[in-house]
Order: sequence, then C-alpha cells, then structure tokens
Amino acid sequence: MPQAGSPRKRGTPTARKRGTLGKGRCGAPDSAGMRILAISPTPSHPQDAGNRARIHAVLSGLKAAGHAIHLCLLMRENPSPAALAAMRDAWDELVEVPHDRAREARSLAPLNAIDDWILPEAEAAFAALAAREPRFDLVLVNYVFLSRALDFFDHRTIKVIDAHDIFAGRAEALAAIGLENRFFATTAGEEAAGLDRADLVLAIQQEERRHFTGVTRAATATLGHLPADPRPPLPPGEGLSIGYISSGNPLNTRALRRFLAALPPAEVAAAGGRMVVAGDACQALSPAEGLHLLGPVPDPDALYAEADLGVNPHEGGTGLKIKTVEALARGRPVIGTAAAFAGLPAEHVFHAAPDAAAVARHARRWLASAAFRAEVAEASARLFQRYALEVAASRAALASPAGLAAMLDRPRLLMLTDVPYWRGSLGNQARISAVVAAAREEFDLDLLFTGELPGAERQAARNALGRRGRLFTPLPAGEAPMPWGLTPFEKTRFDGALLASLEAHLARNPPQAVMVQYLRLSWMRLAAGMPKMTVLDTHDVMSLRAQNFRLFGQEHFIQIPVAEELKILDGFAQVMAIQAEEARWLEALLPGRVVLAPHAMPALLPARGSAPGSLPRIGFIGGDSPMNRDGLRWLLDQVWPAIQTLGAELHVAGGVCAAMPAGRPGVVLHGEVPDHLAFLGTLDIGVNPVFYGGGLKIKTVEYLASGLPSVLTAEALYGIQGGAGTAYALAEDRAAFVAALAKLVRDRAARARMAEAAFAFGRRHFGPQALAPAMGTLAALARGVPRVAAASVLA
Repeated sequence: MPQAGSPRKRGTPTARKRGTLGKGRCGAPDSAGMRILAISPTPSHPQDAGNRARIHAVLSGLKAAGHAIHLCLLMRENPSPAALAAMRDAWDELVEVPHDRAREARSLAPLNAIDDWILPEAEAAFAALAAREPRFDLVLVNYVFLSRALDFFDHRTIKVIDAHDIFAGRAEALAAIGLENRFFATTAGEEAAGLDRADLVLAIQQEERRHFTGVTRAATATLGHLPADPRPPLPPGEGLSIGYISSGNPLNTRALRRFLAALPPAEVAAAGGRMVVAGDACQALSPAEGLHLLGPVPDPDALYAEADLGVNPHEGGTGLKIKTVEALARGRPVIGTAAAFAGLPAEHVFHAAPDAAAVARHARRWLASAAFRAEVAEASARLFQRYALEVAASRAALASPAGLAAMLDRPRLLMLTDVPYWRGSLGNQARISAVVAAAREEFDLDLLFTGELPGAERQAARNALGRRGRLFTPLPAGEAPMPWGLTPFEKTRFDGALLASLEAHLARNPPQAVMVQYLRLSWMRLAAGMPKMTVLDTHDVMSLRAQNFRLFGQEHFIQIPVAEELKILDGFAQVMAIQAEEARWLEALLPGRVVLAPHAMPALLPARGSAPGSLPRIGFIGGDSPMNRDGLRWLLDQVWPAIQTLGAELHVAGGVCAAMPAGRPGVVLHGEVPDHLAFLGTLDIGVNPVFYGGGLKIKTVEYLASGLPSVLTAEALYGIQGGAGTAYALAEDRAAFVAALAKLVRDRAARARMAEAAFAFGRRHFGPQALAPAMGTLAALARGVPRVAAASVLA
C-alpha cells in the first residue's frame, strides 16, 4: 500500500478483482450498507454554490440508501464553525485536513499538473484512512485533481471519481472569450492520468461522459444533479418578472451583461415586466428602471418567489449548470443557451439558444406572447420530469451494490465492419460512428476493420473507439474452409483468408458479444469461436431495398430474396433495426430478437441560416448514389425553375455534385465539404427529393436535428412519422413540392415556425441518447455470456 510521500503513480489502474460488493469486498454483508469515504475540497454545507449542492445531493442519496458516509474535507475554503457542525450532523464522520491555498502549485504554468494541489498533509490523511480497519468499501473523490487519494487504496476498495467538470482545455476555453482562469486547469494528458486512477468516473452530464469515455480507461457513467430539497415546487407565477441568480464568477457576470445589453431592463419594464437579479452577480450592476437587485440571498427561493421565468444566458464552460436545474426544480420555467441546458433532455430552441443575445430574443417573445409563455412553461415542466427520473435511476444504481457492479462489469464487444466509419461523410459512416460512440459507453469495445486502413487514417479510426477500445485489422492466418450453413448470398461474399484471421482473433481475444455491421458480412457469424451473443446491425432490410430499386429500373448492389435474408437474420441472437417500421416487420418474424436502435445525432445548435439581407439558401447534401443523382436531377429539372425566380439559391454538397451539370442559374455546387453539419448550419431550408432507396435517410435526420425547415418526399421520410405539416413538409408530387418550397422561401415566419418544430422533433426522436436504450439492452444480455480465457493463456 502506498504511504505518505511515496512515488506518485499515474496512468495505469491497478489490476482489480471484479468480485461482488459488500461481503466480497470488505467482509461486511450487503444488508449492512457500504462504508463510503468521500473526499472533497469543498464543504457540503451550506449549499450556497453549485458544487456544494452537488456534493450534498450525492452524499445525501447514498446516506438515505443506508450507507455510512465519512467525509474527508480538505479545508481549502475555510468553512465556518456552523458549517462544520452541520456536516458533522449530516454525515457519520467528518475528517478535517489542513490545507493552505498559498502552497498550491501551478507547475505547468499557466496550467496545473494533476497533483499540484495535493499537499503533504493530504497525503498523510489519505494514508491513514487507507490503513483503517474495517476497510472502506468505496472511495468517492470529488474532482480529478484529488485523484491522488485513490493511489492509497488497493483493489478491495472501489475507486470512484465524481468529475464535476472537464479541466483539460479549461484555461484555453476561457481565454477564447476573454476571461482568465482562476481555478484548476490542466492538460488532456494530465487529466487522463488522474481519471485512470479510478474504477469508475461519474460525469455530471451525458456530453461530458462521452468526453471521459474517449480519454480514460476507467468505466464511465452519468450521474446528474437534483437538489436535495424536500420542499414542493413553488406555485406558478402569474406576472412578467424575469429572474437570474448566480455567483460573481466571471463567466456568469459576462453572460448577464451580454443578456442585459440585448434586452435592456427598461425594455422589460415597458413590456410590463421587470428583471430580478440575485447573488453576487449583482455587485457589477446598478439599480435602474426595470432592474431589481436582491443581492446575496440565504435561500434561492427569495428569487424564485419573485420571478415568473428563469433565464440562464451562460456562454461557454463545461459541467452541468446547477442554476438551471435548481430553477426547474423549484417550478420555474427557464429559457437558456445550449450550454445552460447541457446534459438536460432539451428539445426546444428556447432551451438550446446559441448565445446570450438569442436568449434575450426568446425572453422578449415570452414577454409579448401568452401562448409562448404557456409553451415554455409546459416544455420546462416536461423536461424536468424526464430529467428527474433519469437522475433518480442513476442515483439508485450508484447506491445499489448490484447496480454499481453492473457499472463496473463492462462486457467485451467485437464489432466487425468494412466501412470507414471515422470519416462520417456518408450516411452509413455516420450511422456506424454513432453506434460506436454509444457502444463504447456500455462495452469494452474491440473493432476489427476488414478493409484497407492506410496509416494516415488508422489514428482517426482508433480515436473513435476511446482509450479502452482496441482497433484490429486482419492478420495472416492461412485459409479457412467454407463453413456449413452459409446461404447462397453468403457464399458469394465468403473470404476464407478473412475467416481464418477472424477465428484466430476470436481465440486470442474472446469477446462476450459480436456485432456485425451490414448483411454483406453476415457469413462471419459461423466463425469458430463465436460467442452465443451475436448481433446484426441491419441498417436496412436489403431484400426490400433491392425491390424498391427495381421499381425504378435500378439494380441495387446487394441482390437477395426476402426468404434468404430472413434465414440469415435468424442466424443471429439479436437483430438491430434502425427505424420503427422495420422493427415492427422484423419483430413479427423474429419475435423477441429485434432491438430498435434509432440513429442518434449529437446535440446540435439550431442552424444559423444565411446572413441577414442575403437570399434564402436551400440545400441538399448527399453522396454519389443513384437515388441521390436521380432525385437531384428531378429537383433541378422539375422544381428549381419555379423556385429560382422567387429569389433563392440552391446549395449542393457531397459526392453527388460530380454528376451534376455546372452553370445552372442560382445553383452552387460545393463538392465534398470538410464538415457536412457545418454546411447544414448555413442553410435556411433543406430538401430531400429522393423517390427510391429504402431505409432511414440519414440526411433527413440531420436536417431535423439541425432545425432546418425541409421539404421531403415520402421516400425521404421512410421510417419517420408524426411531423408532417409542422416539423417538415411532405411533398407527394411535383406540385406539392413546388408549393411547399415556395411557401418557405416567401414566408419567413412560416420558416421560423417549422424550424422550431423540426428541432424539437429531431431532438425527441434522434437526440444524443437515442441509441442508449438499445446499447443498454445488448450489454445486459452480454453480461450473461460467460467470459472465455484467451487461447494464449490456455496454451
């Protein structure tokens, strides 16, 4: 066991036995609860700052579940005697560790090394706590810069970091908006070394979990925040008061200044309302017409009792914005930036504004429209209800020995593909990239790429897998004979050398589950050494897709009868369907073995559109496929002549540009673009005129997720239902396409309404967490598959 002053170990977690919790770890039965040591640089009382409220809420949840809480507090913030007494009353033990902030180093000036704030007094305390008997079952370290504490505990203690925030790149992000870093900030390598000391890293919101999954070898989970406040929400307000509460943090005061510059308090007063500000943020303000300053308040309810709407114009930064959650929990509707709602299941544009000025525009609309006030109130209440359920489930899992064991037990998944998913420029690449991102949060992910992998792209392919992930390419292993049981289609695709390489890989790196991307690699399911848990990500029902192509005189590159495809699907334990219509069809034929796995998009900002005063930009993006070529030619010949005269531009991007004639009036061919989502952000209207193809159209999903009002054919909407006329325009023929597109070009208000509806529809159906239920289901099934020792160990 490390002692105080011992060499600081970083970068590689200690080998640990994954036994049961409770009795298997510390000799105490599960029913007695765990002995939990929490280490923090910040007191849990009083809850007058977001990080204090977070620590208090997490520890209160664990305490309520029957666990003993021992709080080791570094006296960095010099809490008052009353605060110390409150902590002694709340927890089973309070261990006070002297700390002198003047001795905190910045050895990577202007940045910190990961252990710069660890003083000898802290190391001595950690060593003494690690030597205690009975041992602690779990150590919960708040903030990665205290992760040094974990080095003092061996594999019998579960080691958890509650990250609170991302500290790599923090100083650079603040400098970009003209602010100086006054807290801990470090490099990506230093932060990763600290995170690697843990068994489990808790992110306060899902976007940060994705980041941590990419940079650490530790398991990750999301544990959101709910205030530990038993009071019922305040009754709804009936006035027009807009409230804001914050500390004097420079990020907060900057955001408030920018909001008030875009919506002056005098304008609020002229609309019959007032602006109410509480907290230390008031110190930078002076009383003015329409501005009421409460100053520091002992209870945030002092603000919420006077405010009918909360605003959070926060720009930049990371972490969860506690003030947003707090206002929602107290029953107040909130309008804010995307940063203010990061980690919350936001669906509406007024919960995803790009900046403080946009928040002010939404607040101005709130003042003017009773209908909009009702919409914001309803959406805020629904959002908080969903979020509260998510947090309750996460808290229960952390507090449960069985739930905690599941977080730590990450089954190994081998994914097989020949698609260069890391490029993300085509629909199938974007789809596989999304599956990889979702899978790596639940599994230890191995990926065998069966195609060519030039050195320049190898690193990009590896980066997408995260630090726990492993990238493989086939190694020579001879030639395997064709296995019995392949269908005629599979026999045409069979590759004996690749099968031999796969079988050798399975022997060396036995997984608990294998996922095959696309039907064309389905023959791999019969490789020797395959686990019982095999999954096919269909992307599409290829036999039906081929039939669809033939109706329009086209030959699809995969030709297979329906019966043969179903026979292949029947050879897998689970089948993933990308959209509900195909899932229902497959479930009727393969009951209990179909998992709906919708496409998931990142949390995009609403499209900015064209510059003020310029012509409306209509856009299409697509690869050089027959359905894209034919659909775009039809649009150019049959629709564009009627639209171009209205004063609009058509912008086309992607490989399809190579097949289009140049010189069409009002048409701009961009060719391949480095960032297709950035291209979509420059558009005002999206179009997808394809009329055959089958399967979910990823570009349609991207239009919706970007909040683009769009005109779409029935084929472009295959598998998408419920938004026609509001979130998008469905055009069944040329006349309908021209009419819908002309309306959006002419009517800016109609465009804005559809943009808001499209954004909400996209977030609801294809948001960042759309794939999470499917991956959770597959991981739960894989945990039941016995682990097999590698062949090299058995030899």
